[in-house]
Amino acid sequence: MTGSGAGFALVTGASGFVGGHLVEALVAGGYRVRCLVRPQSDRRWLDSLGVSYAAGTVEDAGALRRAVDGVDVVFHLAALTTTARASEYDRINYGGVVRLVDAMAARPVRLVFCSSLAAGGPARAGRPLTEADPPAPIGPYGESKLRGEQVVLSGGVPAVVVRPSAVYGPRERDILAAFRLAARGLAIRTGPRGQQLAMVHVADVVRGLIASARSVTAGGVYYINGGNHPWDDIVTAMGLAVGRRSLVVPLPGVVVRGVSYVAREFARVTSTKALLTPERARDMLQPAWMCDDSRARRELGYAPQIGLTDGMRSTAEWYRSAGWL
Repeated sequence: MTGSGAGFALVTGASGFVGGHLVEALVAGGYRVRCLVRPQSDRRWLDSLGVSYAAGTVEDAGALRRAVDGVDVVFHLAALTTTARASEYDRINYGGVVRLVDAMAARPVRLVFCSSLAAGGPARAGRPLTEADPPAPIGPYGESKLRGEQVVLSGGVPAVVVRPSAVYGPRERDILAAFRLAARGLAIRTGPRGQQLAMVHVADVVRGLIASARSVTAGGVYYINGGNHPWDDIVTAMGLAVGRRSLVVPLPGVVVRGVSYVAREFARVTSTKALLTPERARDMLQPAWMCDDSRARRELGYAPQIGLTDGMRSTAEWYRSAGWL
């Protein structure tokens, strides 16, 4: 979608955390929105928005062809972020992209692919990553997202790849446990001292995605970030948001890794979501996850509007209002 007018957008992964916020912003901006959803998808944030639905998954080529029919832009957010079986990442995060690009072959409209900082890998040489740095993912999730990027950029459709840093905000569940600990005056340090982390509020990610769709010149890969922060500053901001000062409890890396293996096996046996896996533990133990969003600022007009302190406060307020905290 180019220019300033709204159009007809397809959003895959619409029932997810970022997807739901994106759909809300698109509707508010005058877009007609079609959401690709599974039968079991939680539609609580979508049903009141006046969107249409396309039933199916990214594993269903026919459903994808029907979903892209007639739209002006496709936002691809459907992805597997954690699993007890590493092979599942490629099946969804790579295979799903292959099928989507194939489905779009007869209708080469703009494709905005939401990837991840994990596709670039952790920061190297003590500085934030830029798009010029060769990607070096360290686990199967990042590797699968990078393979998906390569399909998107070579698939013959106008495409933009957005790599957000760690996303937080209202309705996000992965960071909820940290907020609940903070409300009890605790913070668990799983990474090394001095760890640096890139974080971005979901509303800013949505701005970056929409800017990628509307730009007439956008192409290639863009990091989207809200700021690179010392872990201690993140804990302080979270504590301020819940009105408590946190006691920091360091957790040795060997313990983090050990717990991750137990958690993975528990998820396999119970067929539940793996909250911690050895791959995620490896991510948590890296000295730095940082990126530079200068290219997005320069070429897309992207500018994050929600700082860490305000973002943490608004997230905590939403959790309280929803009864989650």
